[in-house]
Amino acid sequence: MIAQNNEADTAAEALVALIDEFIGVVKEENAMLARGLPASLSVVAKRKAELAAAFEVWANAATARTFRIDMASEPVRKRFLDRLAFFQETMNDNIVHLEAAMEASRRRIDAVMAAIRDEMVEASPYGANGKTYHVRSYTAVRPGTYI
Repeated sequence: MIAQNNEADTAAEALVALIDEFIGVVKEENAMLARGLPASLSVVAKRKAELAAAFEVWANAATARTFRIDMASEPVRKRFLDRLAFFQETMNDNIVHLEAAMEASRRRIDAVMAAIRDEMVEASPYGANGKTYHVRSYTAVRPGTYI
């Protein structure tokens, strides 16, 4: 049983290290998003994707029961569960920041599209109904006479 405990502790500590790195990267991304920077263009996004893939491997191992946190010692199991809870809080915060960034992007895109539509309407001789505008312009040739 001691060998299993040590093996489970080693695996759990490796997962805690992964979670801690993931937390650091997500916090960095959250700070970027809070400043209005596009996180998707950064090295942070790439590293976050790599960590997500590594975390998925651990999740699959837990599902397949090849990694069992219940086999770890009580202090390691407690540390793991604490870090996992903090990771969940950090990811929830990340979701809020990402949703706010997406909404800001949508507003910018909507503003650009509205400006383009307005410009097209002003430049087009056609109205919304497909008919041409009948713009009359009058030019004074001599006082009291218009063309």
